Amino acid sequence: MLGDCHVASDKVLSGRGRKECRLRRFAANWASIAIFAICGECSQAAEEVPNLPQAGVDLPSDRCVDRLATAQPPPIALRVSSLSYRCLKLPSGRALWLGEAGSARAPTVLLVHGLGNYAHRDWRQILPVLADRYHVVAVDLPGFGASQSLPGGYSFAALSDTLAQVLDQLQIRQAHVVGHSLGGAVSLYFAHTHANRVEQLILVDASGILQKAVYVRHMAQTQLPQSGFEPLDWLLGGIDRRVNGLGGIVLTRMEERADLAAWLVENPPVRNALLGRYTQIDAALGLVEHDFTQAIREVTAPTTLIWGRNDPIAPLRTGTLLVSRLRNARLHVIDGVEHVPMVQAPEKFLSLLLPALSGVSAPTFARSIPNRRHGQIICRNQSNVIYSGYFESLTLQGCKNVRIERASLRQLTLVASTASLTFVQIDSSGVALSAKQSQVVATGVDIRSRVGVRAEDSRLDLAGVSLWATQAGVVSLTGSRVYFSVSDLVTPEFSGDAHRIWPDAASAPPRAVR
Repeated sequence: MLGDCHVASDKVLSGRGRKECRLRRFAANWASIAIFAICGECSQAAEEVPNLPQAGVDLPSDRCVDRLATAQPPPIALRVSSLSYRCLKLPSGRALWLGEAGSARAPTVLLVHGLGNYAHRDWRQILPVLADRYHVVAVDLPGFGASQSLPGGYSFAALSDTLAQVLDQLQIRQAHVVGHSLGGAVSLYFAHTHANRVEQLILVDASGILQKAVYVRHMAQTQLPQSGFEPLDWLLGGIDRRVNGLGGIVLTRMEERADLAAWLVENPPVRNALLGRYTQIDAALGLVEHDFTQAIREVTAPTTLIWGRNDPIAPLRTGTLLVSRLRNARLHVIDGVEHVPMVQAPEKFLSLLLPALSGVSAPTFARSIPNRRHGQIICRNQSNVIYSGYFESLTLQGCKNVRIERASLRQLTLVASTASLTFVQIDSSGVALSAKQSQVVATGVDIRSRVGVRAEDSRLDLAGVSLWATQAGVVSLTGSRVYFSVSDLVTPEFSGDAHRIWPDAASAPPRAVR
């Protein structure tokens, strides 16, 4: 792994050794940022138990052994009193640990945990209430808790098939599926690939989803916690210093080499040699690499999104993106809560979860624009202004932190400004969105125009955007970059799903990082 690179400086390593270590370090940088993008709860467990065994450590064959059991004392009770446990043998021959509660005749609720060390125990505070009404099945995903790792790598397809195998062995035809964080992404994939097995889909602070460079930038701007997960803590200090010290230079360099992460996902032996056999690394790399655009477009199950407003790990923007793109979805936001609402606010969480499970929930999302007419508006050198309603045009000149929400525009122009757009439509006969020396973050936006986006020395982060243009979709001039997450384009230069950077990052096979 990285041990030799930890203790040896570049000066004492040979030329070949330096290149190898730099490749390892770069790969680990990507992996470690990704891990902490989806593993806020891991740090809490690690702080409580410094020597806590990590998910992904191989267990004895044909039996379930809890990774928490070797911690003295265990950080929490190894078993939840309301659950009855069993160790299933999967068709792969690997063992999977699960707990059940409630009447087997009641509708089934399948709980899919996130990346934390507590695995199914993340649900412990809400299990007794659920068990009074439902047949509850709480699994430890492969490589977590007391479940063995899957053979041959960690993928959403393998995890989705594992959930189907669990339901098959329990003779359950259909279930309400509730997934948190990484488990939310797994549940979304499962609802897409096994649509007939999902009655209701509930996603709780689902991680990932955004295009990987956007997600990594978000996490790089978030204070990264200590994990207790060697060798990553050693790397995190260096990442934090470099990102905060060099800002966009480091991240842009990483984006230009972003294909390395995809290459590692596709080459498990190389990945294991560089980073070790840890489930968190496999899961994190898989999550940031996966494009959920098709799944989000095609999932038909009624979907409820429950989100902590202050989530630093899976930002609320992800929930906003999902509710704007899923066919049949509604979004509930819990104030004052971060990444784990079922732990941080269990009563409020249950007040949203139980109606969703019963099918009595809020109406599906619908775009609405306040009936306010504004004509042509110019903002000059203002900050924290909010615009909504109908505009002939909106021009921002030297304006910072502008929010444009639930609005319809003929044209939007930014010069030396920063703005966020949420649930906005721009219908233009010319250039819909023009940005010069500006930054734009847009979520749930529709653009119809002759030219969709014109960017000069600007950065545009577009998530859940539908762009139709007759002459050009994106005109990207010097120093500009446009990021598309879970979007779709119909333009002369490109038509189809867009989960990419424009212009594209380099796509050549990875080489040693200099």
